[in-house]
Amino acid sequence: MYWIRFRWVGALLFVAGLAVFVQPAVAADDAGSLQILPDASVIECNATLHAESKAIAVALKDGITGTTVWHFQVAKVRQYWLNDTIADISVTRRVKPDLLSRSWQLVDDSSGISRRVYQLDEAVHFLSSLEQFPVLDRSLLTNGIPYRMSVKVEVHYGEFKQAWWSDIWHPAQATLQQDFRLQK
Repeated sequence: MYWIRFRWVGALLFVAGLAVFVQPAVAADDAGSLQILPDASVIECNATLHAESKAIAVALKDGITGTTVWHFQVAKVRQYWLNDTIADISVTRRVKPDLLSRSWQLVDDSSGISRRVYQLDEAVHFLSSLEQFPVLDRSLLTNGIPYRMSVKVEVHYGEFKQAWWSDIWHPAQATLQQDFRLQK
């Protein structure tokens, strides 16, 4: 009996330790920017990661593969209860350097589209920003109701393999968030 109680106490201490010590590496103000663009039929966004751009550039220049995983969540904001999640989307982008040709292979794992660039700035921009990215169909949202879009960005260096716990826990380097309402 004592052994079972010890295991539960150990598990609770472990979870409490994760909650205390696992914080985003950068504050939201310095991390990046998020802009929501409600179109006639689709909710799009512009998201930029500022804090990690220099580290990404150094890694890619040294020939290390870089990967960013963008986790989008759109939720209806509730005042007296937990927010109601409407969409939960993950986008993975990879850049594979080729030091012989001094080029970088840009791969969007979500669409399967890839292309080769010969400028380091283009490769860093590909990993650190999403422009006019379609997040959600507008018909799923109601006019005048408050919504919140949250974006957690993970940056990985080297070969990246998604673990089984990645769907549960996202160790983000940056967290971006913005509230919005749709107008007619």
